[in-house]
Amino acid sequence: MTRPQRHHKGDRLMHSGAKPEEVACDFAMAPFDTAARAMERKWGINRLEGLVAPETAARYGSALGKMNAAMDAGDPAETAIRAGVCIRGLTAMDAEATAAGHQPIVPDAWEFQIDGKTCALLRDDAAWPAYSAARPGVRVYTMREVANALEAYGQTVAAVKDAFPGAEVKAVRKPTNLEIELEDSIPF
Repeated sequence: MTRPQRHHKGDRLMHSGAKPEEVACDFAMAPFDTAARAMERKWGINRLEGLVAPETAARYGSALGKMNAAMDAGDPAETAIRAGVCIRGLTAMDAEATAAGHQPIVPDAWEFQIDGKTCALLRDDAAWPAYSAARPGVRVYTMREVANALEAYGQTVAAVKDAFPGAEVKAVRKPTNLEIELEDSIPF
């Protein structure tokens, strides 16, 4: 189960219409958000729940559901109680996974330079928080992001690869204004 996201309702610029109860619920959830991010850095995104017994994962899922319901109801006191339960759940899952011999996620990445910027390509999407914490300032891409980008924008690259086996992409240029104009629809 994906953890709920804080919305920083106390930020008047971004959430000027937030009700006092919404702000209070958001702040009541802040300690849970901190704990959940720490577990994501240690174990990976949405990985810890799969390393524990199904019963433990189900209890944690139930706790998350109840915290979400408290937030949806705009009940800061209940949100704070439920956030505490979720934090204890994270701690219990961490201990159970460790006792079972599971190891925290180790980011497997290739680092490279593009225009003077250090970038990394991660094989496992779940590892990006751990990698980003260990290597601040490195632009991180995951294999899934690369695949999505190739699917969306790589038709030309795929056609070249098919037509010229072994071809290597050295650079990609943006289309010129003229090329964009030539690709517009005919208005009749």
